[in-house]
Amino acid sequence: MKIVGIISIVAAVACLGYFIYKIVKLVKGHVIGEEKHKIEGKERNELLALVGITAGLFAVAALSLFLVLTKDEGGKWYEGIFSILGALIFGGALAVGSGAFGLFYYKLDLDEKQRKFCQFAFPISVAVAILSLLLFSEGIANHIMYPLVSGLDFADGWLRGGEVGLGFKIKWYGIFIVSGALLCYAITDHMTYKKFKKHGLIDTLFIVAFLFGILGARLWYCIVLEPDYYFGGAAGPLDFLIGIVDGGLAVQGGALLGIIAGVTFMLLFRKYIDVRFMMDVAIPTILLAQAIGRMGNFFNQEVYGAITTYEKLWYLPTIIRNNMFIDGAYRVPLFFIEAVINIGGYFIIRYLLGKVAKFHIGLGYQASSYLVWYGIVRVVLEPLREGYSAATETDGFGYLQSYITAFVFIGVGLLMILGFYIYHRIRMNKGIEDKFGDKVESV
Repeated sequence: MKIVGIISIVAAVACLGYFIYKIVKLVKGHVIGEEKHKIEGKERNELLALVGITAGLFAVAALSLFLVLTKDEGGKWYEGIFSILGALIFGGALAVGSGAFGLFYYKLDLDEKQRKFCQFAFPISVAVAILSLLLFSEGIANHIMYPLVSGLDFADGWLRGGEVGLGFKIKWYGIFIVSGALLCYAITDHMTYKKFKKHGLIDTLFIVAFLFGILGARLWYCIVLEPDYYFGGAAGPLDFLIGIVDGGLAVQGGALLGIIAGVTFMLLFRKYIDVRFMMDVAIPTILLAQAIGRMGNFFNQEVYGAITTYEKLWYLPTIIRNNMFIDGAYRVPLFFIEAVINIGGYFIIRYLLGKVAKFHIGLGYQASSYLVWYGIVRVVLEPLREGYSAATETDGFGYLQSYITAFVFIGVGLLMILGFYIYHRIRMNKGIEDKFGDKVESV
C-alpha cells in the first residue's frame, strides 16, 4: 500500500501541476482588444476533469496512508471516511482555488460572469481546503507519532518538535514564513492592480521588505530578546547566521524593519504612488503572514502557555491537541489563539475600518491600525507565554522586552493615526486631495 500511496500523491501533484499549466496558457492567451473570453465546451470540460482526477488521486493517497497507519492496531470506520473525504475535498478545493486565483487576477479578458464566479470561488476554496485538511487529520490523528515532524535534517533525518539537528535542514517554520510572505504579495499586488490596472508594481518592494524583515527579525531576537547569550560569550561568532535555521526570529523586529525598508523604498523609487496608499494596502496583510507563521511554531512546539488538561483543549482539532503535549504536560496553544486573533484583526482593519473610517481619516490609518492591533495582541498574550530562554537556560516568561515594546507599538500607531488625520485635513483644505485621500486632478 505504501507504493500505491506514493504513486498516487506523485500523480496528484503532477495532475495539479498540469492543471495550473493549462490555467497559465489561458491567461497568456489574452489579447488586448478582443472580446471577452468565456471558458466553455471542451476547454471547460478538460479543466473540470483535471479537478476531478486531482481530487480522486488525493483520496486514493489518503486511503493508502490510512491503511498503512492502521495496519497493526486497526482503525475505526469513520476515521477512514474522514481521511478519504477530507483528502478528496482538499484536492478539489486546491485545484479550484488555484484556477480561480489565476483566472480572476490575471485573465483580463475573462467573461464577466465567470470572473465573478472566480472572485468568490477563490476565498471559498481556501476556507474549504483548510477545513477539509482538518477533516483529513481527524482520521489519522490518533494513529501517528507525536511530536509531529517539524523538518528534515540532511544529516540527522526527520526532526520532531523542537529538535535542532546538526546538518542542513528544511523546516516547516521556514516554509510557513515564505508562504505567508507570498500571500502578502498576492493580496498587495491585487489591491495595487485594482487602482493602477497593472500587475508587478510591487515586485521589487516585496523582495526588499521581505529580506529586511528576515534581517530585522533575527536582529531583534539576538539583540533584544537574547543579548546575554549572543553577546555574552556563550554563542560562537557564526551563531547569528547559522542559528536562524533553528528559529530564533522575533516578529516585532521583522515587522518593524520590513515596514521601514518598504516605506523607504517607496519614497525613493516609487514616488508616483502615494506611500500612504501602499502602506494601507501592504502593512495590514502582515497579520495574515504572522498567523501563517505561527503554524511553524506549532510544529516546533513553541509559543505556548501554562499547563492545562487534554479535556480543556476540546476546541482544537485532535492533531493539534495531541501535539500540545510538551515537557510532560498539555499546554495552552498561544500560537493558535494569536493566529486566530490576527486573522480577525486583518478583516476588521481591511473591511470594517476600511468602510467606516476612510471618510474621516483618509489614507494611512489602516497601516497605523496594524501597529495598534498587534501591540494589543502582544500586551495580552506575552505575559501568558512560557518557554525556553537561551540566556537563562530556564523555562518561563523571559521576554519582558517584547511586552514593553508592545506598548510602544500601540503608542506609535495612535500617533500615526493622528498625524495622518492632520495631514489629510491640511491637504483637503488646500484642495490637493478629496475625502478619500485621492489626489484631486487640476482642471
